[in-house]
Amino acid sequence: MGFDETIAAIGTPPGEGGIGIVRISGAEAYSIGKRIFVPRRKGPADDYPRSHHLYYGHIFSEKGGIIDEVLLSFMKAPHTYTREDSVEINCHSGIFTLRQILKRVLSEGARLARPGEFTERAFLRGRIDLSQAESVLRIIRARSEEGARIAADNLKGRLSQNIRKMRSAMLSLLARVEAQLDFPDDLDDEAAVEEEIKKELLRFRGELERLAEGAERGQTMQEGLLSAIVGKPNAGKSSLLNALLREQRAIVHEAPGTTRDLLEGYLTISGYPLRLIDTAGIHATEDPVEQAGIKKAAGAATRARLMILVLDGSTAWSEDDDAAAALIGPGQLVVIVINKIDLRQRLSREIVSEKFGDCPVVETAAIKDEGIGCLEETIGRLLDRSLGTAGAESPIMTSMRQARIVEETRDSLERALGVLSGQPLELVALELREAWRKLGEITGETASGELLDQIFSEFCIGK
Repeated sequence: MGFDETIAAIGTPPGEGGIGIVRISGAEAYSIGKRIFVPRRKGPADDYPRSHHLYYGHIFSEKGGIIDEVLLSFMKAPHTYTREDSVEINCHSGIFTLRQILKRVLSEGARLARPGEFTERAFLRGRIDLSQAESVLRIIRARSEEGARIAADNLKGRLSQNIRKMRSAMLSLLARVEAQLDFPDDLDDEAAVEEEIKKELLRFRGELERLAEGAERGQTMQEGLLSAIVGKPNAGKSSLLNALLREQRAIVHEAPGTTRDLLEGYLTISGYPLRLIDTAGIHATEDPVEQAGIKKAAGAATRARLMILVLDGSTAWSEDDDAAAALIGPGQLVVIVINKIDLRQRLSREIVSEKFGDCPVVETAAIKDEGIGCLEETIGRLLDRSLGTAGAESPIMTSMRQARIVEETRDSLERALGVLSGQPLELVALELREAWRKLGEITGETASGELLDQIFSEFCIGK
């Protein structure tokens, strides 16, 4: 499918609303728009249609009937999202009306756009780079105010400018290294040259390390932090989920084992978006249904970045508590909750602190909504310490792909530093060129076709 084809798609989500949009982009966009749309007032024939003007009128079916009353804009390339001639139809939002208008557009020769094809065309025509294209998707999917702000900054080119500046400096250093290889007789002081190369490599490494520091925060603000509520049966996990979500999401009953499948909800704590999962109680059982639930719970606990381990304060420490605590993984963020403090206590805070060391401990009576505010404050402070705070000077990456590329680029620089002393400069040049090439995958300057297909396939069809 080439870019000589004109594409079209519905650009707004399904459902009822005030406005729905159908987008057209490509060489035939203007002619299709003029064939299906009749303006109420056209103006002088030699001045219609004017670019970036809004026209009021009607879209007509092939049989001449009115489909809808619309506002339509013609936009001349290159001053459009795709840098192609474009038409946008603002109609009444209703899935039937939108589909009828799209069907009419397709009948005039346009084809249905692939997922992300509008943004892909903007990238391939040089309007935005790959990191900016990804930022479009991150704005759409952002789960926090800060996540949307970070994506908007990167859409303006903050990350791209940083990457391009670094790649330009790498290329300059690579040219000097290769000049030394081509003209070794002009080398006056080999030690001084080696020291200069080392200084530049260390500088690049430092810049990448600063960039990597904000990666987890950026991803968290975009996608939400996967968090699991874990504990033995009847510890109050579901009550805690309901209290945090401020709604009755999970069934709460005094009988243990009520939760057998994963329940989840999204909430924001201290500005951090959390994807919170309530899991089945961890305990020994012969029931195959409960075993399946426990297996799912263990998987969710392992994947979670934050674990909220719930203990029943009205019962003594048990083997089931040991089994739940054993799910804590290395490097995992953990908050211990001693629940049911409204009942007679058999599990002291001192015992819990001895078992979990520096892990923060919070006491709650979740079913009565006691201690929930303290728990939220504790989680917020823990995430601040782990993820840093907003306002970092360096641009923030928003995807695992970008973070992986930075890590791989840093590995190449480490290898270059490792072979700098006592090894041929050809090996340094090889690793430096690989670092330069790898870093270009963030902006798309060295990205493969397969990578582009993978990224743009994540978009919705209308974007």
